[in-house]
Amino acid sequence: MQKIDFIHWQCPCGILMIAGLNERLVMSDWVEGWHHKTILNRFNKLIGLPFVEGSSCVIDEAVSQLEDYFRGERRAFDLPLTLIGTDFQKDVWHALQSIPYGSRPTYADIARAIGKPKAIRAVGGAVGQNPFSIIIPCHRVVGANQSLTGYGGGLKAKKYLLALETSQLFQSQEA
Repeated sequence: MQKIDFIHWQCPCGILMIAGLNERLVMSDWVEGWHHKTILNRFNKLIGLPFVEGSSCVIDEAVSQLEDYFRGERRAFDLPLTLIGTDFQKDVWHALQSIPYGSRPTYADIARAIGKPKAIRAVGGAVGQNPFSIIIPCHRVVGANQSLTGYGGGLKAKKYLLALETSQLFQSQEA
C-alpha cells in the first residue's frame, strides 16, 4: 500500500512536517501554520494516501539541507519535489523557486513572472498554499510597499528567515 512518510522536525523558528512519497519530497510545512489543515485536505482530495509517521532517504536529505540552510551553508535546495496542487499553483511555486536568496519580490512581481500581471490576489492565494515552506521560498515574498505580509509559519518565523538571509548575505560580502 502506498503511503506518505512524514516526520516533525524542530527548526530554529518552528516545527515543520516534512513528508515524502516514493522518494520525492511532497511537503515541508509548518505544523502550527494557519494553512496546514488546508494543505492536508488538498493532499487528501488529490491523492488520498494516508500519512504514516516515519522517515525515508528523501526526508533525511531534506533535513540535512535544511540544517545547512540554517547554518548559512546553503542558499538553495536540491531535492526531488512532487508538487501537489492546481496548474496555477504549480506555476506560482515554480516562480517562487527562482527567487534569489535574500531578495524580496512582491506578489505583483510573481504575477508578472508567470505572465498573469493582473492575478495578484490569486498569486497571493497560491503563495499561501505552498506546501514547501523554506524549500520553496515563499517567505521572501512581500507586500507592494515591502511590508511583511502573512506567512504560513507566522510573521515571527518570516522575520527570522528574512533576518537569517540578510545576515548571511552581509557576512558573505564582508569575507
